[in-house]
Amino acid sequence: MSNRRLIYFLLCCGCVTISFNVAAIAAAIPAISIDLQLSDLLVSKIIPFYMVPYGIGALLYAPLTRYFSYKRILGTTFIVFALSCFYCAQAASISQFFTGRMAMGISGASAIPLGLVIIGQLFEKHVRGRLVGLFFGCSFAASIVGILVGGLWHWRWLFYIPAAIGFLTGLGVTILNTEDLNKVRGVKVSYWACFQEKKIREVFFYIFIISFLYHGVHKWFGVYLDRIYHLDKLMIGFFFLLMSISGALGQIGGGFISDKKGRYTACIIGLIVLSIATMLLYGQYPLFILAFVLCMVSMGWAIGHNGISTILTDFPDERRPEIAGLNSSVRFISGGIGFSISSLFVGKSFGVTFLVIGILMLLSVGVINKVVPKKS
Repeated sequence: MSNRRLIYFLLCCGCVTISFNVAAIAAAIPAISIDLQLSDLLVSKIIPFYMVPYGIGALLYAPLTRYFSYKRILGTTFIVFALSCFYCAQAASISQFFTGRMAMGISGASAIPLGLVIIGQLFEKHVRGRLVGLFFGCSFAASIVGILVGGLWHWRWLFYIPAAIGFLTGLGVTILNTEDLNKVRGVKVSYWACFQEKKIREVFFYIFIISFLYHGVHKWFGVYLDRIYHLDKLMIGFFFLLMSISGALGQIGGGFISDKKGRYTACIIGLIVLSIATMLLYGQYPLFILAFVLCMVSMGWAIGHNGISTILTDFPDERRPEIAGLNSSVRFISGGIGFSISSLFVGKSFGVTFLVIGILMLLSVGVINKVVPKKS
């Protein structure tokens, strides 16, 4: 295996590590609330306790590349993430959970931005869309396995397993001796200068909006299926499994659309599918129709996510670390805020909340027309 392929493999392993329990945790909230004898709305706060620290942590790693190698940063953060997962697996109280989730968020935030930076440096433009698609597709594959584990085993295994994978990945990065990972970028990072460029600023404005809206819907699906459809742990896991498979297919399909038809086309197709499917959640349906609608939500998000993520790899090399860091930061901070704000409304009506968010998503098509190059 060439060094480039081995590095890409380890990057994908890192994506698997941090993604293993992301979807499964949302599905497992009802089970965790029973185990800890707390309300599901209180336990659901473990989601923003991960997302917001992740968003803040994502801003740390591009500046660190000025002083430290990719190897040292990734090797250290993967091992810290593994230890944080193990700490969460031992949680006996919600405060311990919150602390562990914050540490997971800050340390796990290195994987995606540095992964995109390294992919952009090592591979040519005409294959990046597919590589980005497979990279994020690994996160969906990890989510699938995580959902199966959460549905069949105790929820604590959702932390034990990524702890082991993260430790092995960190060890692999540390052992691998290659110039591409040993490189210290040595260039000053300025997020402010990045935002002064109009095209970059506009793309991140769109990312903030769509992440804010999407996470105000998606992260509630576990509680939604429990409260509205009264599904048990196994059935909730099954629905999340279907959504993760759809998301993986959407990432791969989005990669081909991005490379063959253009990044703009992928963004438009993804957003329209996502918004229509979200609005359909206003109603209540037989379970097979509900499964189809939820799968369309996941697939629409994944296609659009690939389009906008691939656009970020197309910006000049000198801005790539800042852009990669800002990408994760903006997505997770806005997503955490969106989830927290939607919590004020879902208790009154999941259907109305989802309908309004779906309408706002559809209106965001106008933003894409202004910020995404049509010939990208």
